[in-house]
Amino acid sequence: MFKFMTKKRRIVGVLILAGLFGVSLSSGMSQEKIYASAKSGSVNMTKTIKTKTKKGRDIKTSEVYALSGSTFSLLDNILEQEDKDKNVLISPTSIYYAFGMAENGAKKSSRSQLEKVINGGVKTSDFNKILASTRNRMNADKEVKWNVANSVWYINRKDVKVRKSFLKKAKAYYGAEVYKASFNNKTLKDVNSWVKKNTNKMIPKVLENISKDDVMYIINAIAFEGEWGEQFKDYQVVKNQDFTNSDGSISKVTMLTEKEGSYFELNGAYGFKKKYKGYNYSFVGIMIPDNVTPAQYVEQLAKDGSAFPKQLKNTKSGNVVIKFPEFSYDYDIEMSEILKSMGATDVFDKDKANLNNLFTKTDDYNYYFSKVIHKTHIEVDKNGTKAAAVTAITLQKNTSVLRPEKQINITLDHPFVYAIVDDTTNLPVFVGVVNILGK
Repeated sequence: MFKFMTKKRRIVGVLILAGLFGVSLSSGMSQEKIYASAKSGSVNMTKTIKTKTKKGRDIKTSEVYALSGSTFSLLDNILEQEDKDKNVLISPTSIYYAFGMAENGAKKSSRSQLEKVINGGVKTSDFNKILASTRNRMNADKEVKWNVANSVWYINRKDVKVRKSFLKKAKAYYGAEVYKASFNNKTLKDVNSWVKKNTNKMIPKVLENISKDDVMYIINAIAFEGEWGEQFKDYQVVKNQDFTNSDGSISKVTMLTEKEGSYFELNGAYGFKKKYKGYNYSFVGIMIPDNVTPAQYVEQLAKDGSAFPKQLKNTKSGNVVIKFPEFSYDYDIEMSEILKSMGATDVFDKDKANLNNLFTKTDDYNYYFSKVIHKTHIEVDKNGTKAAAVTAITLQKNTSVLRPEKQINITLDHPFVYAIVDDTTNLPVFVGVVNILGK
């Protein structure tokens, strides 16, 4: 599925908000009539959504800190429930885009809770503008190839009426394509084909099937294709090196090593930035102290959202030797309980959820989120990085200090924290921890 290129690696993210609606009617159409009213075929409705494309605006420093805080709070909560020896990876940027679209469909506490948990307190109206600008900048980069794509798929059924105001914002701020679909096997094929195309064929299939209760999918796909700004020479690629895993075992890995002219310090740890071609995006590696676990380190980051972007911006010059391993792994998690524990409760409550900016309200039923599934994949080697992310949110429908001259060695030969960051903001596109390699 993931075929390496000679000089480049790809970063791919896909975020899906899958609308699964269980119907329980006190009046109105019967179940059989509702399901029978669905039409066949998928129709691209994008051109019928009349709106102007929004350029958005640059992100403010306070908003960078807010989003950094929400990112590390989410990662902290995930690590808290995961096995201490598990490798974890999330794509906050993909999460931003899908939830950003979805928040335009939420009202009152359903929206404000998502703004707090996902946006770090940034209002949806500002989030729209920030993400519009970020998407335009990423897609316009000439040195690396980005594809940030969004789409909204809704069922062609009489009882489900999507608000045009929601679709206009999805198109204006997120460049979303809009499809009216039958939500049958043909739709399954169409959705997976859209994902395959917009991830450069690296994720050929996202949905395994479509339930008879599904009524909407909101999808974000992010694909990145690039190479290291400074390629590793053969002598810098050292095989058969020791990596001490979190369980105390030793794995043999291939280490990539080179000299850098700068480093940063963050919460008692040293870190480096290894830039991709174009020098607008970087791989960040953080060598945490031997007596600290990645989970404990991320917990510290979550306490101060400004720390990560501040320190990456304020690097220090020095004689730095970096070493980090080639690695690859997959990760997946269902996040609904985590998001509820962080305060986003209403959208998961069949009675309290308020998504009335998304669908036309009726007295017969309500819409709410039921699941949030996040899956990721990453590969790092001497040529660059390749990663992928898929997140599915399901909804249901219901009735009721060192001297610069001194050599600094940053060697990631034990559990570490890493990220792929946007150098304009120093916010992570992907962020994760490595606990075990070679098993």
